[in-house]
Amino acid sequence: MRIKKRFVWSLVVVLSLAVAFAGAPATEAEETLCIPLGTIVIEAPPDVEAQRSAVDFPHGRHFGFACTECHHQWDGTDEKLGCATSGCHDLTAAPGPDSETPAHRYFKNAYHDSCIGCHQARKVQNKKAEMANALDTVQLPTGPTGCVLCHPR
Repeated sequence: MRIKKRFVWSLVVVLSLAVAFAGAPATEAEETLCIPLGTIVIEAPPDVEAQRSAVDFPHGRHFGFACTECHHQWDGTDEKLGCATSGCHDLTAAPGPDSETPAHRYFKNAYHDSCIGCHQARKVQNKKAEMANALDTVQLPTGPTGCVLCHPR
């Protein structure tokens, strides 16, 4: 009988603590970063007449990379901004050959160099492993490198 009373009191204490802490408000340190899991549509800036269709970017397939691989100006705490809105790749036309402005400031160059460049580098890495007959090397998934594979319509 005495063991049964101890068990009941222990259970009451545990349940009381669980109820008390379940309703506790989250502190600032417990806030989490909201990361889009699905597909993000990448479009030309509003004041640019698009020559091709928007790109459906599968953000969730890129979680194996550090966020700063693409969001290279991100400090790890602030909300991430889009490339064209952040003042990073905000040019709507390519700078001329005599311009002192870097070509990567043009939004189109930034995406093409980063996205296609990474996909091409993966293909080269896979080809080298294949040519070396490296059976223990894992083939890395690659992305599209042709226009219509990203811009299908």
